[in-house]
Amino acid sequence: MLRRFLLLFILVAPFGSLPAFGQEELPASKTASLANPSYDQASFVAELHRISELLKDKPSRNAMAALRDSLPKRWTVSTSEGSFFISTEPLRNQLTALSSDKAQAWVNHLAEEVEYSTQTVPSSSSSQARGELERILMRPAFAGVRPPSAWELFKQRLAMWLGRLLLRLFGGIARYPLGGQILFWLLVVVAVGVVAMWVLRFFAKRDRVNALAASAPVIAVRTWQEWIRAAREAEGQGNYREAVHSAYWAGIARLEDLGVLPKDRTKTPREYLRLVVEPAAGELRSSRAHREPLTALTTELEKVWYANRGASPEAFRESLRHLEALGCPLE
Repeated sequence: MLRRFLLLFILVAPFGSLPAFGQEELPASKTASLANPSYDQASFVAELHRISELLKDKPSRNAMAALRDSLPKRWTVSTSEGSFFISTEPLRNQLTALSSDKAQAWVNHLAEEVEYSTQTVPSSSSSQARGELERILMRPAFAGVRPPSAWELFKQRLAMWLGRLLLRLFGGIARYPLGGQILFWLLVVVAVGVVAMWVLRFFAKRDRVNALAASAPVIAVRTWQEWIRAAREAEGQGNYREAVHSAYWAGIARLEDLGVLPKDRTKTPREYLRLVVEPAAGELRSSRAHREPLTALTTELEKVWYANRGASPEAFRESLRHLEALGCPLE
């Protein structure tokens, strides 16, 4: 019931400024001593209906002023959960503005909400609402909704302690202007020195790197004969995927020895094939005897090595035939 009663004052905001609403459980002796009238929910609804009937008849200026003056600053409504204070300021503002329609709408809306809050609520609604709330808070979106951890509390306390320490330090400096100026310029010099040192180290490191002579690329390669031996060993172990792979690189090494391809193992199989089909300036133009075997070797490698379709003895024997076409004796 308390939740519905609180919701009441959120919903009446469109009809005027939000009522000043506070909750406080008052002892009976203090409640009786208040100058403002005290109502239970039923009598409060009756009072609201009485005011609504007066406003319904379109009262005159004097009647609205008299109604405004008769209103207390706030109503006190007693419920089973405590006493609540409801400010009459929004209603008095409407009456001062001679807006009987808006005043009546505000009173009617307030009466409806109070009547709704008096309806019987099942005893299990609170536990059901709490269970629903716990289910909602268990969702991933609310994983961060939690009390601060011990580490977070420690960091907060540490930050507050450092803040107080700095405040005392700089607050004391304010009493000694000369000392404050000396400390300020000392900090400036230290900051400039740190930045200058970092810049010098950066340029010194870059100069050392630039001073190093560019070394020739080191290419660790096998000869085409070694690649063929590696392919035969893989065949003997039944690893035809590796055998096809080694046969391809035997073909590449053979074309490098012939000067058809540059000795650059950073290129991809398709880039090697493009160099054979369309050689760069200064390189030998390949013949058809080179292009067709390398195209077949590249296609077989892509299927077996990259697409992982599975290698067979026939695929390896086909690769050996292409190596022979490139001029690699297999005996």
